[in-house]
Amino acid sequence: MTSVLLKTWALFFGFAIISTAHGLQGTLLGIRAIVEGFSFVSTGFVVAGYYVGFLAGSILIPTLLQRVGHIRVFAALASLASIAILLHSVFLEPISWFFIRILTGISLSGIYVIMESWLNDKSTNKTRGKILSIYMIVTFSFVGLGQLLLNLSDPAKVDLFILVSILLSFSLLPILLSITDAPNFDNPKRLTLKELYILTPLGFVGAFFIGLAHSAIFGYGAVYAIAKGFSTFEISIFMIIVSTFGAILQWPIGYLSDRIDRRIILVGVTLIASCLSIFIVASSYLSLIIFFIILAFYAGMSLPMYSLAVAHTNDFLQPDEIVAASSSMAILVGIGAILGPIIASFFMKGIGPDGFFAYLFIVHLLFGLFGLYRMGKRAKPADIESQYVPLPRNISAVGMELNPKVESTEE
Repeated sequence: MTSVLLKTWALFFGFAIISTAHGLQGTLLGIRAIVEGFSFVSTGFVVAGYYVGFLAGSILIPTLLQRVGHIRVFAALASLASIAILLHSVFLEPISWFFIRILTGISLSGIYVIMESWLNDKSTNKTRGKILSIYMIVTFSFVGLGQLLLNLSDPAKVDLFILVSILLSFSLLPILLSITDAPNFDNPKRLTLKELYILTPLGFVGAFFIGLAHSAIFGYGAVYAIAKGFSTFEISIFMIIVSTFGAILQWPIGYLSDRIDRRIILVGVTLIASCLSIFIVASSYLSLIIFFIILAFYAGMSLPMYSLAVAHTNDFLQPDEIVAASSSMAILVGIGAILGPIIASFFMKGIGPDGFFAYLFIVHLLFGLFGLYRMGKRAKPADIESQYVPLPRNISAVGMELNPKVESTEE
């Protein structure tokens, strides 16, 4: 592990700073939107703008990398993200914010692709699993740290916007000063969506529904919290709990899924998350501590769903097909992620703040019921060789090459 860290510390240090800025700005913008009087629906579209950009970036940036090169594109995207956050404090209206969030989404999507390609370049078949684990820990830990920075200043002021910009600019230093050569890079191939659905309908539908749920949780959760009257400190705790417990429970859930029919675990955590959504609504009127405890269990059930869906899909794949399938799943997650905050915003407009978890209840329930239907239509795959691998929430198809099962294609 020490040798792995010595080779990659600059990348992970820079990425930790980016993750901190990313965690802070997402929650900050949700709070500031409501402070500025944006409607629930307008804010939903603003949040969706980020995912529009993220999906577009995942498609466009790999081609740009092949033409321009990693170092130049990384510097340009980090600078663009740094500028974009400051523009939010200048143009305080929803339409401008929507387009600015698209720019941010494109920038961060490209940054993830570049970071993951550099990590791939520094990994071997023996170290890729360790690097993926470190990558996931850094992602969840420092996104959580970013939430705590909310408490340094009033979100209604410009201070936190400047802080995000500084962090994004500073993240360039350890990476660009330590990287000398661009990695070998090939634009990942994709299965067609039809091919993916034929291969695994549950993985196909799961990717879409997971996008619907997780974009709402991370992109719109702060809007729900401020609408419920939470203080800035309580909102930061809300988001930290979601991020932290979503990471912690990945490993025990993954352990079970490697020993029991993976579909049972996937459907089980989905339906449990659906039930917990109702308990969260009820507990919000009783005790904040009870609310946070139930929220922690909800996050622990909901966030591992993506890793479970990927592992289930991999059960039907050969090692050389994993990246292509993951790339197609990322497109479906992206489409769901665009729609998630928008639909959640209409639920909150119609029902009030509790509409947020009513929306999540329905999303989890529908996917769980589809999973039960598929279990009745298809037997458990025989001779499963794939294993559950905990994955960062924003991992790209390039990052999926860190999956240890892909190693057999390299030697």
